Amino acid sequence: MNEKMKGIVTVFVDIDDTLWWFTENSKLALRHTFDAFDISSVCTYERFKEVYLKKNLELWNLYHHGLIDKDFLVNERFRFTLKECGYKGDVEKMCHLLDEEYLRFLALQPTTIPGARQLLEYLVAKGYDVNTLSNGFQGTQQQKLISGGLSDLIHRNVLSDDCGITKPQRGIFDYALEQCGADAATTVMIGDNPDADIKGAHDAGWRTIYFNIRGLDPIEGTADAVVTSLDEIQQIL
Repeated sequence: MNEKMKGIVTVFVDIDDTLWWFTENSKLALRHTFDAFDISSVCTYERFKEVYLKKNLELWNLYHHGLIDKDFLVNERFRFTLKECGYKGDVEKMCHLLDEEYLRFLALQPTTIPGARQLLEYLVAKGYDVNTLSNGFQGTQQQKLISGGLSDLIHRNVLSDDCGITKPQRGIFDYALEQCGADAATTVMIGDNPDADIKGAHDAGWRTIYFNIRGLDPIEGTADAVVTSLDEIQQIL
């Protein structure tokens, strides 16, 4: 066990791109949605994907910091993409249809990050209280865990939708502790986002394990441990 992790009782794990492979599953969902609504009559899939992914990332960064709300995010990402790609129909109606189908199909995908179930099984067997903490949406996050075959290993699934506060804001971390009857001093956060997961948890007084899946350096002084595979966490906790 890593010396910095002594005394840990409660583990919170991010869902998207930490347990459930959002990056890979979202590619399938976006392609499915593009085909389902025949957007090929408007633009190529490559163009559609390029515009969507750039805008979606920008919007999620704003959402993490409470600068936009969920409704704006889910409408704007497809509304902007449709307009940018030259869609001539009812953009407002179509963006709702696209997002609804995208989220439905996305949540049904089963692909998890390599080692995700093995990590959760290890943590549960070691006696940790294992929970998830996510900025994702009600109605999709629990289904992702079910689709990925992980839900039986999670005690509580705490979401920003539950409290109206998003990571990295301090409030959601305090809320998560309250929900699980946990203490910051004996809690660790495992996540792939150096800002939302790691800096947010660090600033809330938690210990942190940064899952560096994208090769991005953690924000200085915020990560107690850094791993590039989930398997490595078994040597830390």
